[in-house]
Amino acid sequence: MGTGKTPLQASIDKTLSELETVADEIRVRVHLAGMDASTTWNEKLEPRLFEARGHASEARAASKLAIEDALKAFKAFAASL
Repeated sequence: MGTGKTPLQASIDKTLSELETVADEIRVRVHLAGMDASTTWNEKLEPRLFEARGHASEARAASKLAIEDALKAFKAFAASL
C-alpha cells in the first residue's frame, strides 16, 4: 500500500525534513556562537521554522516555495557561522 501522498506532499516533506536538520545544526552552532548569531536565530530565523511547519501541513505549491525559501535562508545563515 502507498503512503497516499501526492508528489507535491512528498517533496514538501523532504524539504521540511532537510529544513529541520539544518535548524538542528544551527541550534548547536548558535549555542557556541556569539550574541549576534543568537539574536538572528531567535528573532528572525527560528520563527520561520514554525511558519514552514504550518505551510507543510497545507501542502500547496505556494507552501512549497515558502519552505524552500526558508531552507535557503537557513543554509546561508549556517554557512555564515
